[in-house]
Amino acid sequence: MQIPIIDFQPWSEPSSPEERLKVAHELVEACHSTGFVYIKNYGISASMVDEAFTWSKKFYDLKEEDRASAAHPPGSMIYRGYSKLGHETVQAIEGEKFEGVPDFTESYGMGSDDNPEQPNIWVKESTLPGFRDFALKFHAECWKASELILRALALGLGLPSEDSLLKFHNDIENELSYRHYPPISEEKVRRGEVDRLGAHTDFDSFTLLFQDSLGGLTVKHPKTGKWVDAPPIEGAVVMNIGDALERWSNDYLTSTMHRVHLPPLEDSYDGEGKQRMTRPRFSIPYFVTPKGDTLLQRLDIPVASGKEQKYKTITYKELCRQKSEGVFSY
Repeated sequence: MQIPIIDFQPWSEPSSPEERLKVAHELVEACHSTGFVYIKNYGISASMVDEAFTWSKKFYDLKEEDRASAAHPPGSMIYRGYSKLGHETVQAIEGEKFEGVPDFTESYGMGSDDNPEQPNIWVKESTLPGFRDFALKFHAECWKASELILRALALGLGLPSEDSLLKFHNDIENELSYRHYPPISEEKVRRGEVDRLGAHTDFDSFTLLFQDSLGGLTVKHPKTGKWVDAPPIEGAVVMNIGDALERWSNDYLTSTMHRVHLPPLEDSYDGEGKQRMTRPRFSIPYFVTPKGDTLLQRLDIPVASGKEQKYKTITYKELCRQKSEGVFSY
């Protein structure tokens, strides 16, 4: 499987309706066949993405007690605040993600400051001056790019208008996450004693993933079941479909299983033999989520017309609850 690469410039810059429609169809076809796509010219500058990684590294360079001052609150199922190593573990999946195997990663989740139901948990400004301001700015830029992608998906699916998916979303419930994968023994990962991030599907509408240069993301081919590397491509963001859009499209769009495993490049390791360790990896996912009370039921699109609805209609909030059970541990 080759993950498609799409040039999104006709959407991020002025262009003709014909050019926009062509790209919209390419995007939908990629999301149907693989569920994953690289998008270039998506509207966020490379310098801003680089700055986001700089801030992420600054956060993880803080003392443990300073990171812990913004800890994810006990008992909460909202993805906000700092989750230390071992605090989050994706749900077990038979044959892929085994019960009791820890995920060796830590994360810091944040969203809009305008959502009282999902309040942000910030480190003090004096601890990391400028951190909050930039994070909110980057969150807003990710949403601008995501609005265009939602419009393109609606057009490519043949929905009544470009706003047909956008109306189910707003920026205040989306999550931006600074994620860190500390060095771990290659041998332990190969033996299955620990995961970096176990196999899972995202349960949002779609995710934008910014990767550093080391790699490690792998995608399970929807048809063959083989794991395929999804290495970083300069100037491109990875976009993948989540469970919400898979349900809306009645399985036409594919929420593909993926994981963070071992990087394919030799210069992504330190040491040799049994002592070989992965180098620290950083990634920044932006999760585009429907409004909590939105119903996830088959949309009236040509590819789903006349077909029986495959999933029970539930709200997005209920899907979140189901998929988040057991993720957080204390």
